[in-house]
Amino acid sequence: MTDLGPDDEGTPPNLARVFDHYLGGDDNTVVDREFAAEVDQVLPAMGDLCRGHRRFSAAVVDHWCAEGIDQFLELGAGLPTVDHVHVRARRVHPGARVAYVDYDPVAVVHARRVVARHEGVSVLLADAGDAETVLAAPEVRDLLDLARPVGVLAVGILHYVPDAVAVEAMRRYREALAPGSGVAISHLTGVGRPDVHTWSTINHGGWSYAPTLRDPEDMDLWLEGLELVGPGWASAPHWAPEGAVPRAEETASGLWGVVARRPARRG
Repeated sequence: MTDLGPDDEGTPPNLARVFDHYLGGDDNTVVDREFAAEVDQVLPAMGDLCRGHRRFSAAVVDHWCAEGIDQFLELGAGLPTVDHVHVRARRVHPGARVAYVDYDPVAVVHARRVVARHEGVSVLLADAGDAETVLAAPEVRDLLDLARPVGVLAVGILHYVPDAVAVEAMRRYREALAPGSGVAISHLTGVGRPDVHTWSTINHGGWSYAPTLRDPEDMDLWLEGLELVGPGWASAPHWAPEGAVPRAEETASGLWGVVARRPARRG
């Protein structure tokens, strides 16, 4: 059952709805699906990349829930559809609280309709790179107890954020977290994927944003002071908290993924 409103039909393609289409959802329009078909002519693997981000997110939320985390902040959330964080977390913790953040007004209006019937779930219109605004917003401040562990998801978002902004934003989010909290990141890489590298260099013409491709050494500052969980940097769709997990260059998944935790205070 779609949560599209009458104003959504006939609008220009929306990247959050296009992502929903690639995940097999129905919160998208004909225009979104036609746009996805055009993208497939340039990057046929886009659907696999979107599904890879979601497999990573699902594995991380399952891991955090098993550790007892029942509060989540998702940055650049898009549409909370297709087994999204609040749905998955509440299979384990029925009272789990989730704050979604996105800067796209169209996606936020739609997302608020999707979660309107769910208490303990909020959607904030804000730039995820502006951590001060996000953390001070009532949708986050009044919903999440930052004195307790929170899982912060930056899935498929930071490759659209400039280096300096990403470093500062992630520092601020880290500092706001209680011991035992977690941070999860998935990020595009061109390692073993010349098609992804080509995608990052073409003129996107305003209909999407050219991603910055990074590798672990470019992103380690985002995790300063945190402890890596499980394999550290790995192929995001294959991430697991235990056992051998291949790296992105081994799978050519086009996605790095990493999970880290804020350690308990010593002393």
